[in-house]
Amino acid sequence: MSLNPAQNFDRWAADYDRDVRQSDADESFPFAGYTRVLDAVVSLAEARPGMSLLDLGSGTGNLAARFAALGCDVVGADFSAEMLARARVHVPTAHFVQVDLLGGWPPELNRRFDRVASTYVFHEFDLPTKIQLLRRLVDGHLAPGGRIAIGDIGFPDAPAQDAARRRWADRWDEEFYWIAGEAIPALRAAGLEATCRQISACGCVLLVTPGAS
Repeated sequence: MSLNPAQNFDRWAADYDRDVRQSDADESFPFAGYTRVLDAVVSLAEARPGMSLLDLGSGTGNLAARFAALGCDVVGADFSAEMLARARVHVPTAHFVQVDLLGGWPPELNRRFDRVASTYVFHEFDLPTKIQLLRRLVDGHLAPGGRIAIGDIGFPDAPAQDAARRRWADRWDEEFYWIAGEAIPALRAAGLEATCRQISACGCVLLVTPGAS
């Protein structure tokens, strides 16, 4: 019997941080530049002490820990129970909830946050679903003046992705990686302001804010 996505991440949880560190150190796919990506997300978010922050796809809590250290009120959301168990140990001051990001959300997420941040999650969704989720966040979960900072696997254009696919053929998984040249116009057409900056050969950061009304 094949495992569902949450079960796959449950099985990966014990080795996740080791795998991330190795890929980051080797500058290899998919986590080349991981530490720099997380640092850039924190910088883009411009979070301040006391701000509320929703960490989407919190995994083992590496991003949540950075915002908690800034004095933010952090709520983390993930669909993997094992990842969340590690996150709760890693960041005891944060509150973590298990949730399918594309499904119904529990009551503790039915509020607005000063900031939303996410790393290495959105590539699981195709571009229309990315936009749908971002619109959901902006319309129902982002406080006035808020911003969404995303770090993920992505490329400036399709040729850059093709080059990465050839370079890392033995590691490549065919998922819905960001292609900035396609995603930014689509986000703007959906009423969202967006910018994208490349951090490593396969890591990028995006800033998304509500468009002008």
